[in-house]
Amino acid sequence: MHFKGLAKRANETKTTIQGKIQSKKRFGKSIGNHAPAMLVEIINQKLGYTKQTIQKVNTITFRASQYNHVTNRYEKKKLHQRWSQIGSHLVQRDLYSAFLLMNSDTNLQQPNQDLCNKTFTTFLELHNQHIEDLKQVKKTFPLSMGIQQIK
Repeated sequence: MHFKGLAKRANETKTTIQGKIQSKKRFGKSIGNHAPAMLVEIINQKLGYTKQTIQKVNTITFRASQYNHVTNRYEKKKLHQRWSQIGSHLVQRDLYSAFLLMNSDTNLQQPNQDLCNKTFTTFLELHNQHIEDLKQVKKTFPLSMGIQQIK
């Protein structure tokens, strides 16, 4: 991802329904606190010890969080939507994105629909088990995970 772009302030001034000016802040503080680019570099350095490298995916062309392998279409979702309807199943968006990345073509440009269809039932079983395990934990999770919404 282009982390620098996430940290920049929004250029245009928008107003809310009530007529108040909306904040131009983006994710600068979060990115500064968590330093995702530094994490990627540290992981890449450690992989270098074993002569391996990170495989980078172009997030603009891949669009894992928007793709639905059942309909073979891209469906734009808002950032607060943490769950996706895939066929008749409700799945956590980030886990489904990881599933799509795991089942990508060899060039890492798009998901491989045939591979997704073959492995989806196994993913769904593991997904549901993991969500149930998280529900059993007496702990609060960040809202970005979407776990509170399903309790």
